[in-house]
Amino acid sequence: GGPPPAELGSLVHAPVTVTYDTDVGPLSMTLDPALAPVIVTRVVELARAGYYDGMVVHRVVPGFVTQFGAPFGDGSGGPAGKPAVRCETSPLPFLPMAVGVALAGRDTGSSQIFVTHTRTPHLDGQYAIIGNATGPWASFVDGDLIRGVKITP
Repeated sequence: GGPPPAELGSLVHAPVTVTYDTDVGPLSMTLDPALAPVIVTRVVELARAGYYDGMVVHRVVPGFVTQFGAPFGDGSGGPAGKPAVRCETSPLPFLPMAVGVALAGRDTGSSQIFVTHTRTPHLDGQYAIIGNATGPWASFVDGDLIRGVKITP
């Protein structure tokens, strides 16, 4: 139930490359709206608005994931005024460098995303895959920063 997500009115229709200026150097990911159109649109809109600029990478689990997007760098919450998004899960496998949406239960995705370091079959079908990353995402340590973000196109 509930109202339809606001993102439905302005969906991203083509893959978008997000480039991050970080403490470990430049990193990127390609987000594909064919995989999860609403949450991809949310993440792209947040990135364009500067939400991820200065963001703390709050969770790094070696051999598993790097995660960021919590507004206070503590692993909880999302951006003010943005309700959680319904899950857009699929049967696709979480391969190394998959970008997924972090959850605190069903239908709680918002701004927190993660990059897998390795194949993670226990995530398959449980979390939305929104794209693929490139670069040394496993090089982060908790507390590193994402200084700025560039969107192409």
